[in-house]
Amino acid sequence: DVATGSFYEKAVLWAVEKGITNGTDATHFSPDMSCNRATVVTFLYRSFGSPAVEQAENPFADVPASGWYTVPVLWAVEKGITNGIGGNLFGVDGICNRAQIVTFLYRAYN
Repeated sequence: DVATGSFYEKAVLWAVEKGITNGTDATHFSPDMSCNRATVVTFLYRSFGSPAVEQAENPFADVPASGWYTVPVLWAVEKGITNGIGGNLFGVDGICNRAQIVTFLYRAYN
């Protein structure tokens, strides 16, 4: 579902090659799908090489101990990239708006 010659084709191929994304299944990237907060933090975590997490304490009630996004979220907390959305919640399934994405990026790179 990644159109040849599309503006995002090279970016998707790069992200797959770097291990940042595996797609939404074995044969799809789903380029028009919105990203939730768990997915965005996971992309960011993988873009930094999936580093080890030293702080194991989970401050969020909506982040299970064995979720596919748990380690990336804990990494983002440890690095000061996210504080969650309040009320001891990360907001796992919330759509990550542009303001949140650039804030994650800013905090990750500063």
